[in-house]
Amino acid sequence: MSLEIVQIIEDDVDQAFLLDLALRKARYRTNVAYDGAIGLEDARRLQPALVLLDLMLPGLDGHEVCRRLRKDPWTQSIPIIMVSALGSEDHRVAGLELGADDYIDKPFSPREVVSRVRAVLRRARLRAVLKEERLGAELVLEDSAFVVAFNGSRLQLSSPEWWILRRLAKQVGEMVTGEELMTLLWGECNPVREGQLDRYVQGLKRKIERHPGFPGAMVAARGVGYALKSFAQ
Repeated sequence: MSLEIVQIIEDDVDQAFLLDLALRKARYRTNVAYDGAIGLEDARRLQPALVLLDLMLPGLDGHEVCRRLRKDPWTQSIPIIMVSALGSEDHRVAGLELGADDYIDKPFSPREVVSRVRAVLRRARLRAVLKEERLGAELVLEDSAFVVAFNGSRLQLSSPEWWILRRLAKQVGEMVTGEELMTLLWGECNPVREGQLDRYVQGLKRKIERHPGFPGAMVAARGVGYALKSFAQ
């Protein structure tokens, strides 16, 4: 069995059982907490490889648990996947803005959950190697905090947005297919639809274009691909 522990924080006993069973079958060790406060303490104590976090929890809700995990130096680098029946774009954006690495809507497929866990853990292992990456004369992607810096300005991104920008910046001016970006984020044979990728790309585009320190540089053509025009001003 894998040495990696996945901390499940889910108050619904049936949902927690499904997550626990799917991850154990995939050869992960698991720990289950049924409310936010206990889950937070378990994460601090066990230092899991990843946290699966429900939003609608008794006591501390999922947003507050995520916020505290990200503020605590002992847990701030642990990947977090939010799992929730609150599947609107606003809820996804709120979760990602708080520092979640991914967001899964309920009802979920156990196979999808395992696929997302593997993809996020794979990115986390790569992240441990990459501390900071410079792409071009001005653009800097700071891996430890998912920050992008340009001409003295710094912009906080979510984990998926950071990885998308990192890939597009390696091939400025050229289209990168949605299929390649989905594989980057969620692995091969993933069950994720391109609509979710497009929401992440559009969120990245909005952040870049509304920030005064960054020029409008994103091109998105759904069904064709995505590109970064240039960061030259």
